[in-house]
Amino acid sequence: MAPVEPAEDILDSRAAGGMIIRGGAIRAGGFVLSTLLALLGIALVTRHLGVADFGRFQTVISLITVVGTVTDAGMGALGLREYAQRRGDDRDRLMRALLGVRVAFTLVGALIAAGIAVAVGYDWELVLGTVLAGLGLVFMVMQTTLTIPLAADLRNTTLTLVDLLRQALTVGGYVALVVLGAGVVAFLGVTVPVGIAVVAVAALLTRGGIPLRPSVDLREWATLLRAAAAFAMATAVGTIYLYTAQILTAAVTDAHDTGLFSASFRVFVVVAGVPPLLITVAFPLLSRAARDDHERLAYAVQRLLDTTSILGFGAALALVVGAPAIIDVMAGSGFSDAVPALRIQGATLVATFILAPLGFALLSLHAHREILIVNCIALVVMLVSVSALASELGPEGAALGTVIGESTLAATYFVALRRTAPDVLPGLGVTARALAAAAPCFAVLLIDGLASWVAAIVALIAYAGLLVLARAVPDELVELVQRR
Repeated sequence: MAPVEPAEDILDSRAAGGMIIRGGAIRAGGFVLSTLLALLGIALVTRHLGVADFGRFQTVISLITVVGTVTDAGMGALGLREYAQRRGDDRDRLMRALLGVRVAFTLVGALIAAGIAVAVGYDWELVLGTVLAGLGLVFMVMQTTLTIPLAADLRNTTLTLVDLLRQALTVGGYVALVVLGAGVVAFLGVTVPVGIAVVAVAALLTRGGIPLRPSVDLREWATLLRAAAAFAMATAVGTIYLYTAQILTAAVTDAHDTGLFSASFRVFVVVAGVPPLLITVAFPLLSRAARDDHERLAYAVQRLLDTTSILGFGAALALVVGAPAIIDVMAGSGFSDAVPALRIQGATLVATFILAPLGFALLSLHAHREILIVNCIALVVMLVSVSALASELGPEGAALGTVIGESTLAATYFVALRRTAPDVLPGLGVTARALAAAAPCFAVLLIDGLASWVAAIVALIAYAGLLVLARAVPDELVELVQRR
């Protein structure tokens, strides 16, 4: 009997590129739906809690995010990269150890966050809320680990549905708490029952593709942590520096200014989640290409940068022009003074979208030391700029600090990639054409009496038309649309 040829790995096939484009579109569509749900949830929470209590709520969320990022140390992205590069028993041992160490370290992070809350003088409600939010983070870590096979196998529709389920359950919890007249603690604790439900669904979907029983072998954990140390530190600092802006603003301004910046920051963080989401779809392919084919890696990074540049200028245009409508819908008239901060942070999105493919390219190349260095530089810049500007200018100063930090990170990523793999460094031709298309569209701000949401739609339509005229749309996307 002739030997059976093994099935071709989807990441090595010619179909992978098309699947990534379609997967990115699916993930983007899911993100839009998830964002709409999130905005509904934010609108409910801001109106129910008010400016001061929403500032307290968002400050705890930022604290949990920072501490959780330190203890988790980017091992979710590490797991995705290693799952794409390993096989058989080696992969299973890795995933068991990964699940065990992520859960254990996140529990430690939740305790650390509670300790910090006590140390800085939070009242008992915020301390309890910090504990509950930390437990919710544990379940989210379990879910993201269990769904790694879905991402690696490019099963983006299923992955999107899982994310939508989490968001829908969260908003449903918010609705119930508003009806019940609950306080800050209950809203911070809503992630616990939601997390339990989503973990159960993720376990059913990936059963057989990933071990469901975590490893508690300390030797395996030590091996994994040694291998992941540089990767972990590099990715952790990148997340910490951004959320530090919220925590520093709470430290150097009053409750009112903190609440205003919280509203702006919440919108910014939601939109800033788009580029990592899109690049994560392609990350398994980037990892495989980094191992086997730098020419393929360079092609993928270039197309990803072209796409994120176009989206980044569009996102900036939408937030800058549509800021009044966004704040009104999300938070209500009581947060109208947050509009200037949101407009400033809207401009930040250009750098946020551009740096994403560069950072993931460096991760796929195992350039952990370079990522750590540039992220530390951005962290220092963010600490200094936000501390100085927020104390003087309030929420607008804090927003300016994020602009400075993100721009620094984008510039240093370019330098790091050029030094690490100059053959992979992408060109900026499409980015320049996208800038040329976006710049005149901001003129709609000069039209008196035009509602901000109408102005934003007009600006985006004009931007899309100018992109086509400038031939800035990637050929692969045009071909995919034509085939459809």
